[in-house]
Amino acid sequence: MHRESSESQSRAPRSPQQGLEASSSSEDALTGQYEMLRSIGQGSFGSVRLARHILTGAEVAVKTVSKGELDPAFLQAEVAIMKAVEHPSVVQLFQVMETADRVYLVMEYAAWGQLLQYIPEGVGLPEREAQGLFEQVASALHTCHAQGIAHRDVKAENILLDARGRIKLCDFGLGCQFRRGELLDTVCGTVTYWAPEMFLQQAYIGPAVDVWSLGVVLYLMLTGHLPFEGDTLEELRDQVLHRSWVLPAHLSIHAQDLVAEMLTVDTMERPSMAEVARHPWLKWGQCPFVIATRKSRRRFCPDLSTVKVMLDLGFNLTDTWTSLKGRKFDEAMATYLLLRHQHTQGVGFTVQRRSVHSGLQPRSSAGSLPATMPRQRSASKPTSHSRRVVPAVQQPRGEHLRPGQRGSKGGSLPALALPSLQAQSPAAPGRAPQQDLAALPPGPGSGGHRSQVEGSRRPQGVSGGEQALPRQQAQ
Repeated sequence: MHRESSESQSRAPRSPQQGLEASSSSEDALTGQYEMLRSIGQGSFGSVRLARHILTGAEVAVKTVSKGELDPAFLQAEVAIMKAVEHPSVVQLFQVMETADRVYLVMEYAAWGQLLQYIPEGVGLPEREAQGLFEQVASALHTCHAQGIAHRDVKAENILLDARGRIKLCDFGLGCQFRRGELLDTVCGTVTYWAPEMFLQQAYIGPAVDVWSLGVVLYLMLTGHLPFEGDTLEELRDQVLHRSWVLPAHLSIHAQDLVAEMLTVDTMERPSMAEVARHPWLKWGQCPFVIATRKSRRRFCPDLSTVKVMLDLGFNLTDTWTSLKGRKFDEAMATYLLLRHQHTQGVGFTVQRRSVHSGLQPRSSAGSLPATMPRQRSASKPTSHSRRVVPAVQQPRGEHLRPGQRGSKGGSLPALALPSLQAQSPAAPGRAPQQDLAALPPGPGSGGHRSQVEGSRRPQGVSGGEQALPRQQAQ
C-alpha cells in the first residue's frame, strides 16, 4: 500500500448527490434566509461561514461543500449521520440546502471554537476541569457507538466549545455506520491520533479506533501536549507501537490508569466507551448526559409554544407540521429547531415587527391538516405581518481565553488518506380540521456546528466493508 494525498485525488465533477434532503435549488434561498457575516474556516473541500438567521436572529455556521470535489458517498454519510444523532454534546444540524453544484449545511455555531485552543500549551487543564469536559465528549461518542456510528476522526480540533463552555463533537465527514463486530478497512483520520491498527494497515473495529483517539485527546487535556509527535510517519508509528509516552506524576492514579487503558495497543484489550464510562475516574452515574444516551429513539411530539411562534412568523401550519413530521431539514424545520435551540440555551429574545419573510406563506384561516393531527376547535386569524425573534448578545470567545492557551493552529499533522484495504467484513445479520393548536398533544422539542477548519482529508471512496448511509436502527 502507499500513501495518497488529497491533492492527488480526482477533481472531476461528480453527479449530484442522491438522497440528500434539499430544501432549495437556488443559492438565493440561502441569502434570503441567512445574513452572511464572515468566514470562519476554510478546508480542502469547502468553507465555513458565520451567518445570522434572519427570522430568529440566531447565529449559525454554514458549511459550503462543492459537489465536484468530494465523493458523494462521504457527503451523504455526513448529512445522514448528523440527521440521526441527537445529543447535547454533538453539533446540531438545522438545515440542508442544495444547488446544482453545492450543498449547504446549516449547523449550530460553537462560539468558543476548538477545544485545542482552550488547553494551555505544555500545561494542560486542571484535572477536575478536564474530567468535566471529558465526560461530555465521552457521552457523545458513547451515543454514536450505540447507534452504530463510528466517528473516525476524533481529535481536539473536532471538539468545540459553545458560548457556555459546553462540549460539541463535530465533523462527521469521515464517519460511517457499522454493524456489531464488523471490520472496516478504510485508513483515514489524523495521523497523530491514529490507532496502532491504522499504522499497521489492518482491518479494524470502528469504535476501537475512536476510543484510542479519545485517549489521545484526554492525554492532551491533562498535559497540554500530544503523546505522539514525530517528523515522519515512521517516527509516529514507532512511538505508537512501543507506547513511548509518560504522564506527569502529579496526576491521580485513576487518571493515569484511564489514559493507559484507552491507549492500549491490543485492540481486544482496549475498553469500549461503555467500559470507559464505568471507570473510577468518571462520576458517570451523576452525569446528566447519560439520560440523552438512553433516548436514541425519538417521538414526533413538537413543542406547541414553538409552533405558535412560527405561526406568528408567517409559517403555514400544515406545511410546518409536515416538515417536522417528515424531518425535512428545510426552512420550516430549521426555524423550529433554532427557536428550540435558543430556548434550551437560555437565550432571551424580544419580538419585533417586520414584513413577511420572502418565500413564506402567511397563515391561512383554515386548511387541510395531516391525518395524524387531532381535530381542531377554531380557526386562527391570519396576520398581516410576521415577527423577528432577536436573541440576547453572546459573550465573544476571546474574553474566555486565558494565558498560555493556544492560537488557532493545532499541533497535529494533517490527516492522510490512504487507499482502502481489501474488504474483510463478515456477513451482516376525514374532514379537514381548522388551524388551532389548543387540541394538539404537548411534547418536548427536539434537542450539531462543524469544525471551523476542516483539518482532515477524505479518502477517495467508501470501501466495501462500510456503509455510506446509516441503516434503520432496531426498535
